[in-house]
Amino acid sequence: MSNHPPRNRWPRRTQATEPSRSGISPWAIWLLGVPFVMLPLFFGLYLLGHNPIEPLMQGLENEEMLESEIEDLKQQNTDLQREVDALGPGQFGIEKRARERLGWSKPGEVVIHVPDKK
Repeated sequence: MSNHPPRNRWPRRTQATEPSRSGISPWAIWLLGVPFVMLPLFFGLYLLGHNPIEPLMQGLENEEMLESEIEDLKQQNTDLQREVDALGPGQFGIEKRARERLGWSKPGEVVIHVPDKK
């Protein structure tokens, strides 16, 4: 047997911040390499008629339209809540609104319509 310490069979890992043999940090390679790969890829897709940014733009336009619709619905909800509050407590306000707008009446009531003067 030999008196040498056991040898590690696996090579030592390099840290992400440790410069490579060329002296360039792995992070710098990623930061510079990714745009040089992605930009020609997007440009090639654009030339072939597959605009990769178009769905994103449509999504933004759709988001703006939906936000506008939400604001309109919030305003409508506020108006309806004011109308409900104006009816007051109990059934009297609801009955009055049903008579005026819908022409409804209770069983046994006689409704007389008076024409407006012009």
